[in-house]
Amino acid sequence: MKLEEIYFDKGIRDYALKLTSNKDEADELVSLAFEICLIKKPAKLSTGFFAIVMRNQWLKKCNTKDPYFDNESNELTDVEEVLDKMGHYHSNILRAVYNGEKLTQIHKGASIGYRTLKSDYAKAKKEFKIMYENKTKVALIVRSISGVSYHRLIVPLAKMNRDYGIEVVCLSNKDDDFFEHLDGVTHVIYNRNISAKMQPEEAYLKLKAKGIKVICDIDDYWVLPKGHPMKYYYSKTNLDKCIVKNLRLADEVWTTTKILADKILPYNKNVEIVKNAIDPMEKQFAYEDLSINFDTFFYSGGSTHLKDLKLLGNSFDNESLLIKAPAIPKRMVAIKKQLSEVQDYAKDYEHCGICVIPLKENVFNSCKSELKMIEAGHFAKPVIVSAVDPYNLLSTTKNSLKVYNNRWDEAIKKIKGNHTMQVELGLKLKEDVTSKYNLVKENEKRLQTL
Repeated sequence: MKLEEIYFDKGIRDYALKLTSNKDEADELVSLAFEICLIKKPAKLSTGFFAIVMRNQWLKKCNTKDPYFDNESNELTDVEEVLDKMGHYHSNILRAVYNGEKLTQIHKGASIGYRTLKSDYAKAKKEFKIMYENKTKVALIVRSISGVSYHRLIVPLAKMNRDYGIEVVCLSNKDDDFFEHLDGVTHVIYNRNISAKMQPEEAYLKLKAKGIKVICDIDDYWVLPKGHPMKYYYSKTNLDKCIVKNLRLADEVWTTTKILADKILPYNKNVEIVKNAIDPMEKQFAYEDLSINFDTFFYSGGSTHLKDLKLLGNSFDNESLLIKAPAIPKRMVAIKKQLSEVQDYAKDYEHCGICVIPLKENVFNSCKSELKMIEAGHFAKPVIVSAVDPYNLLSTTKNSLKVYNNRWDEAIKKIKGNHTMQVELGLKLKEDVTSKYNLVKENEKRLQTL
């Protein structure tokens, strides 16, 4: 018997009505069973098999009633208020369900794959529950306001507070006194190492005794290469081993790229890739000046990137290269200016020209994120970038000028004086960054963990 014939069979329709006692629900149940059979393609299709599929799906639905949206008699007066606050794709799904539509109807009307819609509906309900019950309180544990804590913890969670109403507090782990300020906290999020003084096991036991979920965020590989400025400190304090302990103990780990996630997986299977992204509403990233100071070059980096800067060699001896860094290699001809504070460093991009992003090829660097390109792209700045991971994750021939074998002199020759190229590379990079690195989407991943 053909599937189309079973779909219109009167006996099947009668059985569906018997199960549901409602014609609309009966029609929906038949449609759902039809879709399941269409996907699974059973070897022996019959009305009996089809009826069993319907029965199983109906029992499944009856046993999974949702307190907010599956109960037609509920009178939760503030549901609409929460849906208004959500303000995106998930809220539209929930609003449709709350107003009486079935997933099969939404699926057909919106041309969304049923499995995708079902998954998104489950995520939407989790998001709604957090916002409706408003019981989530997150404590960010930070040692100092660094680039890591700023981009990975402070800015994303501040936006989650604004968007979802989640209570967020920021506590210092400098002296481990944060343990005394965890009343009502449901989640602790930190970077790399939870405690400044005690072993990770002891810290975790304290947190677990309070019923707190622990999330470790990490954006760098813990095995440092030879010559790294922090290698001696890591070795002296056993920080690399300490970080591994943190990864093992955490309920969940957030990281920046798949490359780094693969390094974490042997220690913790609960790894979520949450990409770095700019909040365009953050004060220092909010201005819209996308001008380019043509034919000038700009580099920005911390003290740990001195070896990367050395890759430039003498390529810029005859060029205007503005360097914002604590130190530069000897004999390098450059205009050096003091490094800006993390809260306003984005202003450095306001009137800069071509962004120079060198990176030495090694395992440690490959585990970094493409943040420098994301920042430049936000302001539509053209970039010259080493053709290595992690920049290969974002860099293409259309959005950047890639340097192979450290031939920076060739890149300079190609881009200098070509103002059209500089504009086109910058605009394309902005387009790619905007579409691929969206803080709202990345925060949705964070929310699912919470």
